[in-house]
Amino acid sequence: MQSEHFHNIRPSWVAFGWFIGAAVSAFLLFVFIFLGVLEQDSTTGDVLWVGLSLLLGFATGGFLAGVRTGAAPTLHGLLIGLFSLVVWLLANLIPGEATGATAWRETPIAQTLGMLVLLTVAAIVGARFGSRWTRRVPVDTV
Repeated sequence: MQSEHFHNIRPSWVAFGWFIGAAVSAFLLFVFIFLGVLEQDSTTGDVLWVGLSLLLGFATGGFLAGVRTGAAPTLHGLLIGLFSLVVWLLANLIPGEATGATAWRETPIAQTLGMLVLLTVAAIVGARFGSRWTRRVPVDTV
């Protein structure tokens, strides 16, 4: 059994897991817009579809991080979620007014925190599943 220790963390796989999670989530959002279940300019009522895309995307990113590292899956998933928070803060603070004056008021804070918790839990579950996937016993060796 792998233990959760900080020396087992691979920062490059945390960043890669986040990148894959964000890419898959964005792809799913484009698919939902193309299918017409999600409106391109909508600001309300689409929380379900955005949540589903975050759930599937970051579970995939966590799974890949868990498969590649094989150790400390809970910490890798948690750090993917914290990396999301850092990216969100930098994306809102660095450009300043270039993104618009309403960047901080567009999404309610409860919804933002809920999505952050959702993607963090999805990354943890995906990383744990990926870590277990690498440690499974092949059927033909039993």
